[in-house]
Amino acid sequence: MAWFVTSLELLHRRRFAFSIVLGVMAGLGMFAMAQQPEADSGIGAFLRMVPLGAESKGAVIPSFDASGRRTSLITAAVARRVDDERLYAEKLVVQMFNPDPKNDVRIDLKTAFYHMAGGGILRSTERSRVSRADFQIEGDSLIFDTSKNQGRMTGNIRMVIFDSSALSGEEASPSKPQPAK
Repeated sequence: MAWFVTSLELLHRRRFAFSIVLGVMAGLGMFAMAQQPEADSGIGAFLRMVPLGAESKGAVIPSFDASGRRTSLITAAVARRVDDERLYAEKLVVQMFNPDPKNDVRIDLKTAFYHMAGGGILRSTERSRVSRADFQIEGDSLIFDTSKNQGRMTGNIRMVIFDSSALSGEEASPSKPQPAK
C-alpha cells in the first residue's frame, strides 16, 4: 500500500512548522529576558568596562542569578567597543542556561552588533544559528530586541526539528512494521 501526501496535508505541515518557528522565537525572547536580573549585567556591564576603540580578544562574559546559578555565558573571539552605545563582536556565542538542561539555548553569530540604545538590540547581518536539544534554526540575519522580548530571523531560513513530539506535546508512537509484499 502506497502512502500519498495531499496538498492539504502539506499545508497543515507548513502551518505547524510556521507556528513552531514563531513559538520558538517568542520563547527565546521570554527566556532571555527572564535571565536578565538587572539592567547593568552581562554585555551591558562589559560595554561600560571596555574603553572606546579598545579590542578585547577571547572575551568571556558570564551571568549569574541571585542564588549564584549561572544563567548565561557570552563568548566572543573579538569584542570591540565602537562608540558609547555599540559593541561589535566576531564569532559571538550566547549560551542561555535553564534549570532543565534540555531547554538550554545556544546562539551562534559570525559577526554582531549590540546596541545599548532602546533597551538593547543584538543584530547580525550574517548567517546565524539558534539551537536547542530538540531543534536548530538558521537564517541569513537575526535581530533581537531585549526590551520588547522580540526576535526576528530573516533570509534563507532553515529549521530542523529533531523531535516534533516534544514541541507538540504528543507522545512518539512506536514504529509500525511494514506489511510484507
